[in-house]
Amino acid sequence: MTSRRHLLVGAAVAAFPLPLLAQTPLNTPGVVGGSVVAPQANVIDTLSAAGGFNSFIEYARLAGAVETLRGAGPFTLFALPDPVVDMIPASLRESMAPSTGGSGPDRQQGDQVRLQAFINMHIVQGRYTMADFAQRTVELRTRNGNVLQVASNPQGQLQIQIVGDAGFGVGGANAYPPASLAGPQIIASNGVVLPVNRPLIQ
Repeated sequence: MTSRRHLLVGAAVAAFPLPLLAQTPLNTPGVVGGSVVAPQANVIDTLSAAGGFNSFIEYARLAGAVETLRGAGPFTLFALPDPVVDMIPASLRESMAPSTGGSGPDRQQGDQVRLQAFINMHIVQGRYTMADFAQRTVELRTRNGNVLQVASNPQGQLQIQIVGDAGFGVGGANAYPPASLAGPQIIASNGVVLPVNRPLIQ
């Protein structure tokens, strides 16, 4: 069950622009109040249409999470743009999704336990928008059982990090500083996508 704790700590949230979503019959997005809105599409298809998240989507597919993220939800997805996936240590990326053996359906199977832990650390059950984090510290439980802390810092930016040892980690990559937002929130039919500038790894 989602756990939420609110403490007053800072000011408003800052965001930086990402490319807008592609226009498709299923998904005709627009920008409303600083958010990209795609009310007809689920979080994973919205992320796919946005572009620039190919590696993260591929990891979600290999972890068996794509159909989950197309489900009723609601979900809050802390998504990694492609350059952020490249920040993950090469040895960990290779263990989760080996580069040998082709790509797509023919790609060699990696360590499913680590891969699923990695993806589920970036998924929270429930719909959390920027308004839920402004001037607060909020603790959320990820689908992997970890506690994710989202806080506004004194400069009004979000700081996002895994805290505590409540859930299983992927191992060997716990020295990351807190992440922050890498773009505007994306509102989908079954939740919210928040792009982040660092992996959420423990």
